[in-house]
Amino acid sequence: MTEKKIPIDRRKFLLSAATTAGVLAIAPLQTACASASRKEEASRSNLGGVEIGAITYSFRTMPTDAGSILLYTLATGLGTLEMMGDVAENYAGRPISPQFGSQIRPVPGQPLTPEQEREREAQMEARQRYNEEVLAWRLSVPMSKYEQLGKIYKMAGVNIHIIKIQPNVNMSDAELDYIFNVCKAVGAMGVSCELDLKVAERVAPFAAKHGKYLIFHNHDQFADESFRLEPFFEYDNVRLNFDMAIYYGSTGKDPREIVEKYHEHIVSIHIKDYTGPKSTPPRTNRIWGQGETPLREFLLYIKSNAGKPGWPVHCDIELSYDIPEGSDAVTEVARCLEFVKNILV
Repeated sequence: MTEKKIPIDRRKFLLSAATTAGVLAIAPLQTACASASRKEEASRSNLGGVEIGAITYSFRTMPTDAGSILLYTLATGLGTLEMMGDVAENYAGRPISPQFGSQIRPVPGQPLTPEQEREREAQMEARQRYNEEVLAWRLSVPMSKYEQLGKIYKMAGVNIHIIKIQPNVNMSDAELDYIFNVCKAVGAMGVSCELDLKVAERVAPFAAKHGKYLIFHNHDQFADESFRLEPFFEYDNVRLNFDMAIYYGSTGKDPREIVEKYHEHIVSIHIKDYTGPKSTPPRTNRIWGQGETPLREFLLYIKSNAGKPGWPVHCDIELSYDIPEGSDAVTEVARCLEFVKNILV
């Protein structure tokens, strides 16, 4: 692919900004309009039967409040998102985290001074107090704020199809219920988190209870030849968010093999471009088209199976490479979307 800067049309961007401001302003009034608006916009980023969206992590170098994220999404032309939990929780009024300072860690062979010990203990106590404050907030915040967020996005034609609020095995039943209640309120199909069999055992029953999916995201696990997904899929409501580039980067294998074998368990796919495990440097993010991940072949493979029962169609852009000087995350996500359009359309 010939590298080029994908400009965001100024008029389109300003129109998107006006749309975002308007939607946020009339949020309490939009219930009756949401369904019709979403239906009208449903195909905005459906390319050849493949739903192309983004994980909001892609915009991490820019302000990530819910209004800004919606603006970026409209400006790039995407119609579906995997939303990081902080975006939703901050919108709903999550307590603001204090500045804890750099975490004090002992250097091997050099014990901390008494002053450092006191500072470290103070940091730990402050973090504990904040965590307790967040927990109390989570167990009291009304779901109406999250319902409003989901309706705002739907009215603008953007679907929050996954939300990433990381559950863990130490959470109480009430906090796990909270996570899946948020998932329902914003209209997502499931909660994504990192692969962990203990989390599956603890949390999958809550996904089933709420009629949602617990969606695991892979990293380098496939590089271990003994790793198996089958134990995760023993739980009916467990699904996979397959990172096809990390799979390729850590194994050098064709990611289509995993989709072929486990497609009925895959609900979304992260797409990006990596170098392979034997390259110099290995397993490194690249501007799309400059890496070695078989993106073209993979996307055409997903397109060829779109519409078949049990095959995934959601592919989310994950902007992970360093943003070139003079550019920004919105421009680069648009560049990635253009790359995909040139393949699928």
